[in-house]
Amino acid sequence: MNPIEEILYMARRFVAGEDRSINFVASMEDFATEHLLDTDAFEFLTEGISLYRPWAGAPYWSERDMVQLMKEFIEEFGPPGIE
Repeated sequence: MNPIEEILYMARRFVAGEDRSINFVASMEDFATEHLLDTDAFEFLTEGISLYRPWAGAPYWSERDMVQLMKEFIEEFGPPGIE
């Protein structure tokens, strides 16, 4: 799997509710930093991933905020017709 396919797989897992833990999102951040730095995909994800704290309230991102970001990411970077 190439790095974009891998991060899309992770995004789909998050949207599906398979893992929405802070640890999983931290692993997404680590992966993106290691494999996607200086790409549009990294820029798309970086703010939301770094602000994900579902229990903390504003200005941090909730689980719902992250689901929306991941859906938008899948739509923007995923193959056409696959969600």
